[in-house]
Amino acid sequence: MTKSRLEAFTDGVVAIVLTVLILDIQIPNSPTLASIYNILNTLLAYTISFIFVAVIWVNHHRVMQMAEKINYGVIWANIFWLFWLTLCPAVTSWVGRNPTSFWPEIFYVLVYTMWSFSFGILSKKVVAANEPTSHVAKVLSRDRRSGISMVINLVTLAGVFIYPPLGMLGRFLVSGIWIMSYRKADYWYHRIFTSK
Repeated sequence: MTKSRLEAFTDGVVAIVLTVLILDIQIPNSPTLASIYNILNTLLAYTISFIFVAVIWVNHHRVMQMAEKINYGVIWANIFWLFWLTLCPAVTSWVGRNPTSFWPEIFYVLVYTMWSFSFGILSKKVVAANEPTSHVAKVLSRDRRSGISMVINLVTLAGVFIYPPLGMLGRFLVSGIWIMSYRKADYWYHRIFTSK
């Protein structure tokens, strides 16, 4: 399979997931602000999930642009990553309807944590498929966001046991980390954690 075919397949799945996310929002019949207030939690969950899907899709595109080669390890890691992506609309819908309930929040955080984890696996498989001196290997081996994201995910997971709405907040924080390009993320990581 070629890299462009894998990207096209991934783009199709992402487009479907984004479409399913929006289809869950029930437009109120009443033309009042109060009717919008009634679906505010659903809109919030949708917005946070949409931002995260968009941000990670952009990063997937960046990784694929940098990669010179892919192999079956990359393909299967990508499919594993897409599996967790396809669960996002279901848990987003559940948490949007029950934003203060434990089980919807815990499953929301678990699915998105596994999606972050699987993106880390995908990144490692891309590095392994390319030469150690390749641009993608150098960039991804220096990137610390997967590790930082997992720390935030695990703290969020523990926090949901205390206060369930922390699930969406944690997801929003992880999205913020991934908005930066790989070069800017590397720059800020070294500036914050390795400067004297």
